Amino acid sequence: MMGASNRPNRSAPSLLTRVTLAMIAAILLVFAFHAIYVYSSQRAEHIAEMRLDVSESLERLSKNIAPFIEAYSVNEYEKLVATETALKQHFAVVVQDYEMGEVTNTPYYVSGQVLTETGDYAPYREQDPELNQRLRQAFYTDTASILGSNGEPLGQVSIYTSDEALIGKLNRVLLEELLIIFVLALTLSLLLIAVLRRYFLRSIMHIDSAIKNCDSGGIPLERIPDFQYREIALLSNTINTMLDSIRESRARRKIERLRLYNTITGTRTGTWEWNVSTGETVFNERWAEIVGYSLEELEPISIDTWMNLAHPDDLQRCDGLLNKHFRGELPYYECEARMRHKDGHWVWVLDRGSVLSWSEDGQPLMMYGTHQDISERKEAESRLAMAAGVFKYAREGIILTSAQGVILDVNSAFTALTGYTHGDVVNQNYRRLLVPDLRGDGFEGAVLNSLKEQGVWSGEYWVPCHDGSAFPSLMTIAAARNNAGDIQHYVTLFADISHLKQNEDKLRLIAHYDSLTGLPNRVLLSERLRHAVSMARRHEDVLAVVFLDLDGFKLINDTYGHAAGDELLIALARRMQKTLRDCDTVARLGGDEFVVLLPDLSGRRECEPVLDRLLATLSSPISLGDQIVQVSASLGVSLYPQNPDVDADILLRQADMAMYQAKQRGKGQYRFFSEKNAKAIDRRPLQPLTGDRSGEISG
Repeated sequence: MMGASNRPNRSAPSLLTRVTLAMIAAILLVFAFHAIYVYSSQRAEHIAEMRLDVSESLERLSKNIAPFIEAYSVNEYEKLVATETALKQHFAVVVQDYEMGEVTNTPYYVSGQVLTETGDYAPYREQDPELNQRLRQAFYTDTASILGSNGEPLGQVSIYTSDEALIGKLNRVLLEELLIIFVLALTLSLLLIAVLRRYFLRSIMHIDSAIKNCDSGGIPLERIPDFQYREIALLSNTINTMLDSIRESRARRKIERLRLYNTITGTRTGTWEWNVSTGETVFNERWAEIVGYSLEELEPISIDTWMNLAHPDDLQRCDGLLNKHFRGELPYYECEARMRHKDGHWVWVLDRGSVLSWSEDGQPLMMYGTHQDISERKEAESRLAMAAGVFKYAREGIILTSAQGVILDVNSAFTALTGYTHGDVVNQNYRRLLVPDLRGDGFEGAVLNSLKEQGVWSGEYWVPCHDGSAFPSLMTIAAARNNAGDIQHYVTLFADISHLKQNEDKLRLIAHYDSLTGLPNRVLLSERLRHAVSMARRHEDVLAVVFLDLDGFKLINDTYGHAAGDELLIALARRMQKTLRDCDTVARLGGDEFVVLLPDLSGRRECEPVLDRLLATLSSPISLGDQIVQVSASLGVSLYPQNPDVDADILLRQADMAMYQAKQRGKGQYRFFSEKNAKAIDRRPLQPLTGDRSGEISG
């Protein structure tokens, strides 16, 4: 054992390696500070340039846009903004027009350009959450007011900039600095290594070569040679003197080595030696440290020291095990016991040992043993017991699987939720039995990648039941690893969220349908109108957008009350649904205003019979309790496609204008939109589809 401890460590790094690394570290540290200074300076300079560029653009745009705002020339200043954005490559430019806001009955009219993820610029829409999210990712933004000729504010312009160009410039600076550091560090290191090898390390290597040839005890068989240089010569002479002393002390150390061997054989951590007949006891320093003392504080040390510190209940059990070992019933003594720590709390120790010398009559003489602090293990066992309680009584389903996907255990909540018994699933393949839908569509890869990179995956999943049904769950799969980082098993936790899904369906219904008539509301109409325009453009057919306003509804509402008015609206909504085709859509905007979408038409003539049926249906008498009432409707129609192309909002505005013309012509009729007729109509603002006009009532 002594020879093994003196044997040179062949795996230790060489002195040359250590010196080289130290020099390189020092050089790198110096140049790293230089690189940080250069990087910080360049960053501050580029940011200043960015802010100056934004300031110049704001000044230029605020002056040039003002005349266009005063002239209500939205298209002109939008072109100006697009040109400035593309020229300066800003992340986004957004203009708030107060003057146009008064026209559109909003606080301001918003327009601008935003850089998309594809690298192109797109018009800014305030209602678009994706564009708003892009704006929040901007690195720097500044805003300037737009003043009119009389000094009054006309709006404001905001410029957003990205840090992509800044990062690119700084990356180039950083790369250059790293290259310089590498070249200089390599050059200086090579020069210093050459000098050290020539004048110092060569002698050390000769010493290393001489001591490689050792005996079983690790002592060199040859003497260290003499050297030219005084310092190295002194070192070699000192080593030779020490080796001579070691050889002379070997004989004296044999007895000590035997005692040390016996102690190591009978112990593992804190050691003790006990003379059973006399009670004399020897502890090492670690034995005292476990209970918070030093050996000096425990003196005088004897077997009574152990007995005074041990818990009385545990001491009685340990005595019983010890006597069994003395009688030969146990090959060695081992007992878990609590010991009073110096601070007052109890420390769990594993007291283990064996008798290594006996008297001629079979009585124990010398016993050697160890104390091992097992407090952490005891705490772990306690935590494990608590975890077992959670596993047993948790309301969420829990599945424990091996690293290969074999189900090891499930809790009672799992059997209650899925209908599987414990015997149905244990030792079965987790994936094949419970998550067969993981195959395909990239879902399995997403789960496995998340487990590999983050150690956990969480998401919604439909859990199959024993009866063939399934329920939605919020599932979490976690990988449990050992200290080496290898996966030991997986834990799956899932909770039934069926009630949450039902609430989501109810909220979705409320968000998209009118609460009174059950017809699609403005939100759903907007989606269907845009879809219908897209389909008409793709299939090259005709789409008719009908804006419908009831004639005489306000009189009925005022005469018979709002309850009667609501009943009338419900009845008319049902009539329109029966009159229209399955592919048509009728939606309520609010009050007595409705919009009808007629897709898949061959032309205007195919639309007219449907409009006639709508007029006839809406003008037929309706029974409201004891009263018979009658209303009519004015219909405005716009057709798509048009030249030039228009969007969904323009189609709806055209239909509104045509409906207004139908009212002016005497009501109870429909009119098609045309540019010629539109010029004769007194324009009225049309609220956007996302607004709320539920309080408006037409006469």
